[in-house]
Amino acid sequence: MYVPLATKYRPQKFSDVVGQDIVVKILMRGLQKDRLGSALLFAGTRGVGKTTLARILAKAWCCNNRQDGEPCCKCESCVEFARGGQIDVLEIDAASNTGVDDVREIIESSRYLPTSSKYKIFIIDETHMLSKSAFNALLKTLEEPPAHAKFLMATTEPHKIPDTVLSRVLRFDLRSLDAELIAQHLSSICNKERIPIPAESLALIADSADGSVRDALSLLDQAANLVENDSIQTKDLLDMLHMSDDTEILTLLKLLLAKNTQGAIQQYRKILNDACTPANILETLMNYIHILTCLQLNVEPRKNMANEHIVRQLQDECSSVSAPALSRIWQLLVKGAEEINIGERADVLLEMILIRIIYATTLPDLRDILHNNAKNSPQNTLSKTEAQDLPINSVSDSLLEKARKMFPNAKVEE
Repeated sequence: MYVPLATKYRPQKFSDVVGQDIVVKILMRGLQKDRLGSALLFAGTRGVGKTTLARILAKAWCCNNRQDGEPCCKCESCVEFARGGQIDVLEIDAASNTGVDDVREIIESSRYLPTSSKYKIFIIDETHMLSKSAFNALLKTLEEPPAHAKFLMATTEPHKIPDTVLSRVLRFDLRSLDAELIAQHLSSICNKERIPIPAESLALIADSADGSVRDALSLLDQAANLVENDSIQTKDLLDMLHMSDDTEILTLLKLLLAKNTQGAIQQYRKILNDACTPANILETLMNYIHILTCLQLNVEPRKNMANEHIVRQLQDECSSVSAPALSRIWQLLVKGAEEINIGERADVLLEMILIRIIYATTLPDLRDILHNNAKNSPQNTLSKTEAQDLPINSVSDSLLEKARKMFPNAKVEE
């Protein structure tokens, strides 16, 4: 029977864990010095290694031949653990065992001594799903547990766990993984599995995984089935990932900056027809605007946001748009991301956002307005250079004072 890659390559030792170096270092040192508490909480987004680290730690605590904090994976305890038969390690799914009675069973079981290991270990997955009364029942045991009992908890939503519980546990916040690191991990697995997928395709998969190793491996499982004659078609992979060719979205951005409303809408609808989602289009546009802003301000763009070919083309667009205009576009895209999340027709919402962006790029800069206004006023002459040097709050105060003079009887709100 075929074993999915996410299951086959699930880490069995601390050294196998990807991207959580500081957490692994603390756990291994804690095992060597016997300085880990009785209750630990692993928090983080999906697929970053919360439950995996809890299982490896439980295995290490039960291991008979642990070396430098690593479980040996060969002793009887480790072998039984791999088979799921280690009777001193109990894994509970809090999503289906949410009530106070379920927690009372755990507390009652923790009072009994372990059968074959030094500790009796309870792994509680999706801990935030426990009810309020269940958390209250667990408090006293977490604060003063039996000497032989260990509690390992994992959650994607630590903010839903009461502060009274959080104050009684040793908390580890696991980070989402960098796309480059995920791509390297996928490459090593492809070499082991002899899957001929090029580095460029693995980079696309890593970007789509959104920091999750498990999601990346699931996508790699799908992509492996697209390989034909030792190669994979980029278009097939983009269709699978619901992504569009970067150059297509770059063309869309150029049309937006050129204020070509009809061309931009036609290009946007073409990209949608290529199975790319509005969310992916929006995210790519935000990346490009960020890169453009960095280039405009002579700041080095962040790595892995676009390939060199895209960056070079964006460099050519710097002269066609100002930094204030880019700032307005960014604000509209951020606002658009919120609207897409709450709206039912994301495709229509994004289309209206693109139209809004085109009109926003035609708006003059506030400092230019002030400079032109000052030129027409004989009482207050202000050069464009002086206007550019003014801080924004000074500009706003000047305009407010002008408004008061023009409309003395009106109420002007600051």
